[in-house]
Amino acid sequence: MLKNYTDNFKKTFDKEYFIKYYFGTTGNFGPSELQRNKNWFYGWFESLNKDYDFTKGKGRKVLEIGCAIGAAADILHERGFDVTATDISRFAIKKNKKFLPNIKFKVLDIEKTQKENNYYDLIYAFEVIEHLQNPEKAINNMFNMLKKGGTLICSTPYPYKHSLYVDKTHVNVRYPVEWVMAFRKSGFIKIWHREKTFIPFFYRISKYLHFILPFGVNNPYLNSHVFIIGQKI
Repeated sequence: MLKNYTDNFKKTFDKEYFIKYYFGTTGNFGPSELQRNKNWFYGWFESLNKDYDFTKGKGRKVLEIGCAIGAAADILHERGFDVTATDISRFAIKKNKKFLPNIKFKVLDIEKTQKENNYYDLIYAFEVIEHLQNPEKAINNMFNMLKKGGTLICSTPYPYKHSLYVDKTHVNVRYPVEWVMAFRKSGFIKIWHREKTFIPFFYRISKYLHFILPFGVNNPYLNSHVFIIGQKI
């Protein structure tokens, strides 16, 4: 039963996810879709600057989990970060390698034990952990991959009722305190979380029109997320 679940999970997140559930965001992995996604993530990084300096990347090794079209990685690459962008989807990685040849892309299943321990200054997983069957294993792996003093940032939907049904691949939508406990069990001591609401649509016009509220809003037409941040001491 577990093997069948795992096989179906990987099949869903290889090609199917990007041509069905997520097609409205990534489309055919073209320039317009990339720019639209970059506009979105400019806002995310701006909103997190008080928790982590995303402006200067020289000398910092970064790992992205669940890169999709590669927009967040492209922003950090432009800012001088040494970025390795990963996704469980071979379909997405193959597209990105052709589309963004200056960025390192590779297929990675973060729920499997990784060899690169004590290596990265920053790891981030935006909208990933709610999709995982065993997010505790993933968080533990990411903790091990961080250097001492390194930072892990995960984002995930706040568990308002509408968030539980918006995407059937969301199998682990939890409250912030539950994610904080998972971080603590993995070895993080310094942990904090932020709730933010991102106003949709306007960002499509310009990155400067990505409006952000510093609290959660229970509204199905807005995007309310929790950011859990842990530093490896």
